[in-house]
Amino acid sequence: MANIKTNDNKAAQSPETVICESLQVIRNEKENASSSATASGTQQKAKETVRAYKICCLDKAKQSNQFYNDIYTCITLGNYKKANIVQKNVDDYIKKDSDIEKLIKESSAQINELRIKIEEAHNEACAMSNCVKNKLFPKKGKSYKGDGKNKIEESLKEIMEKTKKLDEKGQNAFDSIVTLAGIQTFTNTEGLKPFVTAFIDKIKIFKECIDANIKSTAEEVTTLRTDLNIVVEELAQVMCDQQVQNNTAAAMDYLIRFICESECDGECLDLCKEIKNCFEDDREAKRYPDRGSRRQTADQN
Repeated sequence: MANIKTNDNKAAQSPETVICESLQVIRNEKENASSSATASGTQQKAKETVRAYKICCLDKAKQSNQFYNDIYTCITLGNYKKANIVQKNVDDYIKKDSDIEKLIKESSAQINELRIKIEEAHNEACAMSNCVKNKLFPKKGKSYKGDGKNKIEESLKEIMEKTKKLDEKGQNAFDSIVTLAGIQTFTNTEGLKPFVTAFIDKIKIFKECIDANIKSTAEEVTTLRTDLNIVVEELAQVMCDQQVQNNTAAAMDYLIRFICESECDGECLDLCKEIKNCFEDDREAKRYPDRGSRRQTADQN
């Protein structure tokens, strides 16, 4: 309660005046405390609304952060790893394809050279067989058994069969290598390189997007948590201030009642009876009736 200072230059004030001024001070403090308590109540409701909003935002931010973390773990990370494996395998295949192409070209040249030589050998064998037959073997109708010519004929047949088979195998080998060369050209693993590169680029962009969202939502969670903590502290302060103001208003009201309504033995000065004009309206005066009226009421009872 504020201290009441008297003016030494003025005449001594009467008890009624002192009490009137004191009651005015007490009433003002009570009204100020009541107004402050009401304002604190309004502020408390506002802070509680803000707190609820911050809790909702924090929950949404947590859900978003968890969502992007789940995407990263369940989808992004595995596919990013697979994409890199695919890229490595394609690079290896392209390198092997180049090696195969080189081997096919070398093998094709060697087999073609071998085929030509085998064909020449077969042709030479045919020429030799014809020459031997014309020179050694008799004409049709004559027999040459017993003179060893039959063995020569059998040997020539074996040579011709072997050279013929070798010629066929050489031709088959050449045809096979040509087929392999065609298959190798058709596969063209080098053509996969642009597709794999584009795929890797898209996966990288997706991964960077998820990483950025994880970071931003984590920062948002931290910020909202900090904001929520501040609001909770402010709300606690408002609630305490409201309690203090309520206690102050109750104390001032009790003090007024003590002054105006307290019972006393014998004759005592009814101070509040003379100072009803200290209050702004009749409502305050009615709240604190004078002791005489209370005493009459008590006697009637």
